[in-house]
Amino acid sequence: MTHRILPIIFIFSFFGQILQAQEKQAWSFGANPYYGSVMRYKKEQPKLNFPGFYGLELYGQKITNGKRRWERMYNYPLLGLALEYYNFGVPDELGEAVMATTYLDFTFNRHNRSQFRANIGAGLVYSSKTYDQEDNPGNIAVSTPISYVLRATLHYEMPLSPKMFVNLNVSYRHYSNGRWDMPNNGMNFPLMGIGIRYLPHAPKIDYLKDTSKTYDRLVHFNLMASTSWRQVWKEDFPHRAYTVSSYFSKQVSKYNAILLGVDYFKYDEESVIRAVNTVPNPPENYSTDGTQVAITMGGELYLGQLWIIVQAGIYVYEPADLSRNWYQRYGIKYLVTKDLFLNVNLKTHSRTADMMEFGLGVKI
Repeated sequence: MTHRILPIIFIFSFFGQILQAQEKQAWSFGANPYYGSVMRYKKEQPKLNFPGFYGLELYGQKITNGKRRWERMYNYPLLGLALEYYNFGVPDELGEAVMATTYLDFTFNRHNRSQFRANIGAGLVYSSKTYDQEDNPGNIAVSTPISYVLRATLHYEMPLSPKMFVNLNVSYRHYSNGRWDMPNNGMNFPLMGIGIRYLPHAPKIDYLKDTSKTYDRLVHFNLMASTSWRQVWKEDFPHRAYTVSSYFSKQVSKYNAILLGVDYFKYDEESVIRAVNTVPNPPENYSTDGTQVAITMGGELYLGQLWIIVQAGIYVYEPADLSRNWYQRYGIKYLVTKDLFLNVNLKTHSRTADMMEFGLGVKI
């Protein structure tokens, strides 16, 4: 049970930090009805399936006032918190889903009455139907009631009055359990809709650009240790995995830094043996050493105390020879102090999740 509860607590702590209390600020509220399609999650399906998919999103957005530097750097984004409901139109297999997400909403033309906007975010999703070998073998997309969700939306917003706005939008949602359970093909679905937003009280804000060009020009050494729980095949049990990452970071602008380093992964012997059995024509004499070492490179994007990390790694040591030659990592770092941070990362091989990492790191 710990391997399920800890990640949920960890993610909700990030929600709280993104929407942390500060000086009294204005909020707006809205609703977006959606119509969508389900992308292929098993071989016999078409790439896009339209089974009568519909959804509804209710949200609140806090209007930033520029008190923090990163708000001015990113042109005063909105901080959003949304509750979403989806009916996939396949009641016996996919059922319904309820999502709680948080996001940043950016504008490209703040001073125009009508605005192009985009938001990105993450959260958690509850699914009413999951994989079951006997009762629901067709749902190989979702195998746990609780999963992680990533969201992205593009919308064009037009004012109807000083307090009421209408928007046309296209959205995309992806959710997966990060290999807590197998099978885990994940859910992917594009959406389109028309929605409204209500602004009870328009804030009086002097929108200023961040003209400062100063940033930390030193090279820093980062050390990060993480743990994960993952499954290898259907009806499997959670296997423990560990990660130690060391890398150098160099800030190249006030927005971001570049990274270069080394990753060390350790999987338990049982998970290696089970993974070999999932490979067609497995070798007779194979190593059960679950060690992996890789060279990694990437970047960090700064949002105040919250940093977004994207990395790619190339294996230089992998005796079991079970993975592809390279992997990606997408993550979030939260600075507890100037030099201490919490991290949550998703490691994937192309579109296949390998594990979700939760850990602690230091920057020197």
